[in-house]
Amino acid sequence: MKKVIKRKVILVSLPFLLLLLPILAFFALFVGSSDSSSDTNINVNTSQQQVAKTIWDRVLKEGGTKEGAAALLGNNQAESELQPSIIQSNATYNEAKAMDTALGGYAFGLAQWDSGRRVNLLNYAKSQKKSWTDTNLQVEFMFEQDGTDSTLLKQLVKGTNVKQTTEDIMRKWERAGAVDSLSKRQGFAEYWYTFMTTGGDSGTGGGSGITPDIPSGWTLDKPSGYIAISYEYKQCTWFTWNRAKDFGITFGMYMGNGADWQHQAGYTVTTTPALHSAVSFSGGQTVGGQWNADPVYGHVAFVEGIHSDGSVLISQSGTGFSTVYTFQVMTKAQASQLHYVIGK
Repeated sequence: MKKVIKRKVILVSLPFLLLLLPILAFFALFVGSSDSSSDTNINVNTSQQQVAKTIWDRVLKEGGTKEGAAALLGNNQAESELQPSIIQSNATYNEAKAMDTALGGYAFGLAQWDSGRRVNLLNYAKSQKKSWTDTNLQVEFMFEQDGTDSTLLKQLVKGTNVKQTTEDIMRKWERAGAVDSLSKRQGFAEYWYTFMTTGGDSGTGGGSGITPDIPSGWTLDKPSGYIAISYEYKQCTWFTWNRAKDFGITFGMYMGNGADWQHQAGYTVTTTPALHSAVSFSGGQTVGGQWNADPVYGHVAFVEGIHSDGSVLISQSGTGFSTVYTFQVMTKAQASQLHYVIGK
C-alpha cells in the first residue's frame, strides 16, 4: 500500500517539478555568475590584459583572494611587463646558457625565473611538448611545478591587503634584488585590482588607468619619433625630453630624475596644466590615482592634451608596460595637484 501511495505522489508532483526546472536553472545561472573570477566583463583585447586575466583566474581558482591576484600581477608586471616571452635585458635565446643551472642574470618569463628555476621551467615545457613562452604553461609552472615555491605562492596569494601582499610576494617568492621597486610594484597591483574588479573604471572621478593606446576622445598633435641622448632608453626622463623635442621644445640634457624637473633653475613651474609641458611628480606621489611614482626618483610625463572639463592626457614611459610609451587621463582635481614645467 505504501508503494502505491509513493508512486501517486511522484506522478502528481512530476508536472510541478518540470515547471520548476527552468526557474531553478535561471536562478542558478545568476548565483553562479556572482562568484565569477573577475566580477565584470573585463576587456581582454590587449595581450597584456589577456595574460593578466589568465593569472587572475588561476589565483582565484587556487583559493587566493582578489587582493592576492592583484599583488601577483603587480610583481609579474614589474618583472616582465607581463610578457611571457621576455628574457632579461632583452637578450636572445641561447640553449647552452639557458640550460646552465649555475648561470644567473639570464632570467626568463613572467616571473623572470633564473638559474635552476629557469632550467626547471624549460624542462617542464619540453616534457609538455610546448614552448616555454606559452602563458598557460608558465602559470601552471608557477602554481604546480616550481617546487616549494609553488606551495609558498599558494599561501601568499591568500593575503587580504594589496600593498602588504605585493611586498610579501616580492620579498618571499620573487626574492627580488631591486627592492626599491616596491612602490612601483604596489602601484601596478592597485591598478590591476581596480581594473579587474571594476572593468577598468578607476573610481577616481573620471581619470583612467594606464593604456598603450590613445584613449577614446583624445588625439595627438604630432606623431612621435624618438631618439636616445643623455637619458636612459625607455625611462620617463628619456621619453619626456624626446617628446618635447617633437614640438621644438627644449629641456636640459641633465634635468635629473623625474622628481627633480620641477626644481630645476631657469624654468617656469606652475600648478596650472600647460599643453606640451613636462609634468613632474614628487617621490611617492600618485599618478592619476592609479599608481605611485618611485619614492626616491619620482616620475615625469608629457602633457599631450587638455579638455574643456579640465581633464589632462599625459604620455609617459618607464611605467613597466610592454610599449615604449603609454597614455593616462587625469581628472581636473588630480591634475591640479601637480607641477608643470614649461620648456624653452
